[in-house]
Amino acid sequence: MMLSLLLISLITGLYATMRLHALTYAFHDRQFLIKLGETAVFVLLIPLPVIGLISLCALLGYLSELVHNVSNDYPRPLPAWNHIGEDISRGFSVLVALVIYHLPLALALAFLYVFRAALAVSLFGGITYAGIVAGLLPLLLLYLVFVWSLFAIALARYAETWETAYFYQFSRLLRTLQTNFGLALRWLIASLAASMTLLLLTPVLLLGLFLFVPVQGYLLGNYTRRLRIARMRRRRAAAGEQPALTMTYQRPKAQAR
Repeated sequence: MMLSLLLISLITGLYATMRLHALTYAFHDRQFLIKLGETAVFVLLIPLPVIGLISLCALLGYLSELVHNVSNDYPRPLPAWNHIGEDISRGFSVLVALVIYHLPLALALAFLYVFRAALAVSLFGGITYAGIVAGLLPLLLLYLVFVWSLFAIALARYAETWETAYFYQFSRLLRTLQTNFGLALRWLIASLAASMTLLLLTPVLLLGLFLFVPVQGYLLGNYTRRLRIARMRRRRAAAGEQPALTMTYQRPKAQAR
């Protein structure tokens, strides 16, 4: 119990000190009522069968544009809903990638569901099924954390270039995650803390749902900018080492002559 309270305090404290602006920046926009109102409409349309899928694509495309704006230090990063068709097109690519990333998780849950129907016919079968779930649940949670860390890096690169190929360059994404593990961990903690905060705000006129895209987009945009800075530093460091290596190998040739 004490450990849980300590963890929650750590997460909320880190978020409050480092990412509080993510909750307030949208209200600095002169048109924030219009932009957030239109975002709310698309959120409310998600439960509908076909229109909901289109609305989800639009929101994911809007999220990608917001990440792009924040990562490039736009003074008013919250986009206007004036190119919905483009948002839907970009969001569809993001949605397809999301489905592919979560496919192993969906298959595991389907396996558990089918296995439950086969085993949960007796007391022994129920105990066996509970043991399987208890063993798989931590692995599924670890996979969820891992896949979201990879997906965040992929979405960051997609928001920079608008190339869908970055979603599926898994070896490159793994290297980026390994190189920038500290940045990824800070983003993950901030994103989790933001989700907890928005969950608490949901009963207040569904405010948490309406702010989910602006807040998470701002956090991911900051993460994208920091990844770019780290990437540029590594490139400059590699370029600075190259002349020294060239001199090392050229000097013996000059002496031989």
